[in-house]
Parts: sequence; structure tokens; C-alpha cells
Amino acid sequence: MSMSYIKKNEFIIFNDDEINIIQILNVLITYLKDNNNKKPLIILGPSGVGKDTIINMLLKKYPKIFYKLPSFTTRQKRKGEKEGIDYFFITKEEFNAMKEENKLFGVKEYNDNYYASNKSKLKELINKGDKIIILNYNIETVYEVKDELDFNFIAILPPCEDELRNRLIIRGTKPEDIEKRMDNSLKEMKLINEANYIHFRVVNDEINECFTKIENHIKDLYPNYFRDV
Repeated sequence: MSMSYIKKNEFIIFNDDEINIIQILNVLITYLKDNNNKKPLIILGPSGVGKDTIINMLLKKYPKIFYKLPSFTTRQKRKGEKEGIDYFFITKEEFNAMKEENKLFGVKEYNDNYYASNKSKLKELINKGDKIIILNYNIETVYEVKDELDFNFIAILPPCEDELRNRLIIRGTKPEDIEKRMDNSLKEMKLINEANYIHFRVVNDEINECFTKIENHIKDLYPNYFRDV
């Protein structure tokens, strides 16, 4: 009996003439699905595109399935935001101290403020695997972290540049910040469209329609979490 195997991340496939190829494929498919279910979900998109709205809709509809890992940020709290729910609001001094102690993951600077995830908490949640972890990163941060951990990606894009500008105005963005945010957003959209590892992009023209498309895609990505829903 000849036998060989391929081992990666402790998964072994035996290649034996007596084993039905269908059985091997079924085992492989099951493994890939289970492994995929442990990947955090990164939702990408420019400022004002509706990422937070979509994330909050997922959390509200499926509180037992999704968990948004709040980032640390040095920016000021916006109206309606809650400490420990939306972000952990800290000073730049506190942020820099945590960075030097290697406690942060996915450090990014945006509009003169800093953002990052709690590294140990993120890895703890991945190993636990009882919920889909949602992360709100920008594309430049993704370039830096995508090879360090495995992720699934969803990109949300605006229907047009003018609509994105209007949403920033409606959200209460200061007039002096709008052009800076627009410049950053256009650069981010270009990078998102060029990224070959992002396999799902959706235009947020109407929020409920956008949510449904994202919801259905997530169910395909993480079927195990929706078996009893």
C-alpha cells in the first residue's frame, strides 16, 4: 500500500488507492469551510460610504453571531458614539505607549489621528471562534496586515463621488475637512478596486439593498454560523 500526505496547519490528507476521491474532496471542503469560518471579516470603504451603518445593522440583527472588535482611537468622540462599543478613546500618549509595548495590531493614521486593534484580544477571539469578528480597517492598513493573519474582505463603495461628498456633509463633517476626506476617499477607492484579494465589492446606493447583498455574501462565507438561524 503506497501512502503519502500533505500537511499544513495540522491538516493531513492521505493519498491512498483504497480511499475514494470523493471522500477526500468532502474532507477537504469541510476543512476549508471550517478554516474560513475562523477568519475575521474586514469591511472596507471610504469615509462616509456607510460601513458603520452596515456593521451596526449586522450586530443588531445577529447579536449572537457577530462581534465588532472596537479599535483604539485618538480622535474625539462623535455624537452618539459609546466608549467600548464604537471605539476605545485614548490619548496619543497612551496610544504611543501601547504601540511601543507591541500591544497594537493594524496601526493606522487617518486625518491626524491614530487607530489600532488590541492585538492579544484579536488573537484570543480568533482562537475562540464562537463569533464572526468584524474589523473596520482602511485599505492601507490591510496592505500591512493581510500577510500576518488570514481575513475575509468586503468592500463598500459609493454610487458616485458627488454622493459621497453629500454624505460627508450630512454626517456633519467640518467644511475644512471635507476636501481632505474626499482626497483620501478617492485614493482609497482606487486601491480597493486594484486589490486582487478583494473578491466582493458592493455599491451602497440604497442601504437596505446593500445590506441584503452583504448579508447573503456573509452567509456564503460563514455557513456554520447560520445553520440554526
